[in-house]
Amino acid sequence: MQVLNYSFIFFISLIAYQSALADLPLTVEDLTADKNKFKLTSDLSYFNQSQRNLTEQGNSLVDLGNGRTLVLPNPPSEGLSNSDSLIGTLGLSYGVTDKWEIGAKTNAVYRQVRQTSALENNKTSDTRLQDFIFTTQYQLTDKHEKLPDSLIFSEISFYDNTYDLKPKSLSSVLIGGTVYTVNDPIILSLTSSYQYNTKRGILNPNQTINIGDVLSINGTVGFAVNPDITLNAGVGWQYKQTDKLQNKALGINQTQTNLNLGMAYSLSARNNLVANIRTNISGDEGSVFSLGLTTKLGELPPPPSERYRKSKAMQ
Repeated sequence: MQVLNYSFIFFISLIAYQSALADLPLTVEDLTADKNKFKLTSDLSYFNQSQRNLTEQGNSLVDLGNGRTLVLPNPPSEGLSNSDSLIGTLGLSYGVTDKWEIGAKTNAVYRQVRQTSALENNKTSDTRLQDFIFTTQYQLTDKHEKLPDSLIFSEISFYDNTYDLKPKSLSSVLIGGTVYTVNDPIILSLTSSYQYNTKRGILNPNQTINIGDVLSINGTVGFAVNPDITLNAGVGWQYKQTDKLQNKALGINQTQTNLNLGMAYSLSARNNLVANIRTNISGDEGSVFSLGLTTKLGELPPPPSERYRKSKAMQ
């Protein structure tokens, strides 16, 4: 059976990063930007979270896909805390070769936090440009005779402006890889990543916090409905080290599992639309809904659907 080359998979998505080291483009052929061509990615994510009995300052991790997490500090509270966040991501990548891609992206965040306790109710909000990130990914194997297809990716935050923390360069490093196989019309992928977070200064009071490192493993099954639409579902596992304030642990190391559901739709030869929802099966890190658009810039090859239909006609 001929392999269907026009299917969507998650890779870790964060290289999320496209868009994500966001999520993989719609087609397996287009995991990296075309050689000497640019690719523009834009995403809007909504994050919602409720927590109880927060007694000390800690951090929430927003799962942006592909193992990439965004740090949002939690204000101390002894009651109920509920938050809504909008995260806009804009990225640009360039195909150095057919297998190697480099790029940069930035995240902007609007967040509103509502808290209630026995004494009072509070509401705070904040809008800021959160970070600038350098990204790269490389296709290790592609249609190999014996080995599965695979790629590796990395992200380096060269500037971070997280709320309530002092701005810092080189605040985090993400490395990861994906292996995948295609058996028309099914795509199976397994992605793992490790995000190292450096020590950060707190604005008020003048203290330091060690944000815990994060290990993520995600398995995904994709189903190509047709050359233009792909549905996917997966389960993720995440291990996070506890944060430390002045070298004192703020809690315990935590693990959690997540359910990931998504759809990719080829709007045109130039544009792919991707929608995803990621929510906890266990844990209390909230839920994320993301809508992303990937746009190829410059002269285009024939669209995937056209290439697929031509290959079918020749059989």
